[in-house]
Amino acid sequence: MEFKMETNPTKNNISKENINFYNSNQNANSFLGDESIFIEQNTISGIIKDIEKEIPQIKETMETQEGRLVGYDKYKKTFSAGSEKDVSIGNIVSARRLGIQFTIPESIESSGDGKKIRKLMTESILNDHLYQKLNKELASSLSKTTKNDDALKAEAYNQIAIRSGVESKQFGVIAEQIIIGVLEGLSIDHSDLGFTILEANAYQDVNNKIDFIINTKQKKRGVGINKLESQFEEKSIGVQFTTNTSKSEHKMEQINKAKMRGVEVDDIIYVEINNNVLQDVFTKWEKSGKPLAGPWKYLSPEIKKSVFKNLFNGLLNEEQEKALQKIAEKN
Repeated sequence: MEFKMETNPTKNNISKENINFYNSNQNANSFLGDESIFIEQNTISGIIKDIEKEIPQIKETMETQEGRLVGYDKYKKTFSAGSEKDVSIGNIVSARRLGIQFTIPESIESSGDGKKIRKLMTESILNDHLYQKLNKELASSLSKTTKNDDALKAEAYNQIAIRSGVESKQFGVIAEQIIIGVLEGLSIDHSDLGFTILEANAYQDVNNKIDFIINTKQKKRGVGINKLESQFEEKSIGVQFTTNTSKSEHKMEQINKAKMRGVEVDDIIYVEINNNVLQDVFTKWEKSGKPLAGPWKYLSPEIKKSVFKNLFNGLLNEEQEKALQKIAEKN
């Protein structure tokens, strides 16, 4: 189901310039997928309308809030953020997942990359708010509809609705955001890898055991491709990520059951990092002043390579896989 909503660009002081860059309907469709049937159309349209009203305020907040000041050296063509130099756009945009705030002045838009970073940050914050509000409605609805048939699932949905939009102190949730942030930054800085990241909605989380989704779009190779066919091959892979390695067997069993029931994605994979290892690098990161690269920076190259290999197995071509391994060694 696709959402269509008429918007009045002049109403509520929202100009065409403000909303044209942000495809709220498409983003809502991508996040909800088939689960849109569980929410009233008017509710979805209302959430989208409210999100679009936030655009001017988010742009103003970026300029005025206390945070790490983002600068751009037009000669070196590099960004800085606070005391850190030579940081990437992906580092800055994805660091919001770690609770890091930035001051990004409008004056930075004098360069093309400056415009890009303000646009990406605005869109990312808007998506955060959009997904949180949609997920809360979805989880609330699913909690009610499953209450009589499956009390455990109903309570799981209820807990998602309660904590939606609330900063979690549970390390499992923080760990998930660390990994999603790493992948989000990669997708921005290395668009040649051809993938994007999408957080799972409540249904995908509870019913299909998916924490986030990797969407890939790779150009087909070889001869004999029909001109009417798409020149690209697209895949959607659900990821179950955990730091509780003692439950790996149970997690795999849950994933297999979900796949047997049928899922919207092409496959579901299981990826883990030992909780003690991640806790240790998280502590190092905090003691080091919380650099933008995040706790990931302190993991060993071997662990990084292993995680990347598990996440992207069969999704990238040989050249891209080699590039990813070099990134793991360098970053």
